[in-house]
Amino acid sequence: MNQIKYASPLYIVREECEKDLFAVLEKIKEIGFDGVEFLGFFGKKPIEIKEKLDELNLSALGNHVDYYEFLKDVEGTIKVHKEIGCQYITITGLPKTIQPDKAIVSEYVKNVTEIGKVCKQYDITLLYHNHDHEFQFDILGKNLLDSILDETPADSLSFEPDLGWIEIGGGKASYYLDKYKDRCPVIHLKDYYAKDTKEVGNVHELGANKGDSKHSYFEFRPVGYGIVNFPALLNNMVTCNPKWLVADHDLAYGRDSYFDLKISLEYMKNLLMM
Repeated sequence: MNQIKYASPLYIVREECEKDLFAVLEKIKEIGFDGVEFLGFFGKKPIEIKEKLDELNLSALGNHVDYYEFLKDVEGTIKVHKEIGCQYITITGLPKTIQPDKAIVSEYVKNVTEIGKVCKQYDITLLYHNHDHEFQFDILGKNLLDSILDETPADSLSFEPDLGWIEIGGGKASYYLDKYKDRCPVIHLKDYYAKDTKEVGNVHELGANKGDSKHSYFEFRPVGYGIVNFPALLNNMVTCNPKWLVADHDLAYGRDSYFDLKISLEYMKNLLMM
């Protein structure tokens, strides 16, 4: 098995990034992460980011890029990420406002396949990161996630499974880790609490708030502090031979976001020692 590295996402500290991206990167390094997964570049030039990452000896795991923005300038977008040193680019899925059908999914797959081929020419791997809404659609007997991954060649698109979102959406994390074990170089460990996951409903309605009884008391939690059974998933994850684990965490609800990231990292490292 490859030596697994640990990355911090920027979503949970996005407000801090707006104020001072480089101060955030310094804090992420101080906590002990090996790399960072960007959420845009917050007005910084690629060369500035590359220099700061080199100074901190921090890796650019990758960045999330909007599907439609990517289509506008495929090669230009990739070159920017190559300049920063990104190993991966995560492309967004279809917007939640679109009701997908076979034709829409086929067009998405066609475009993503071509984008993935260009990424490969630059030694960058294109990733698809799931949320929960992919499980709400049926495309000729398959949910949206399977429809996209099964139809897109593995050498054009790899999978960045978010284990928490899979289970919130009603899927089984172990099933998806096993099914796509040969194309999961990056795995997101998102954790959460709910009294009953089946009664959570649409968590996106909550905004920055915790859920009440109508949402089964849902809340995001640091990795290892919720109800996702990561020890039971450990063998499935290891079988994927991932290069990176990401401490994916959305909201700290007034707690120190960096503290949540710190205990998430500690948990992930302890998990791999089991």
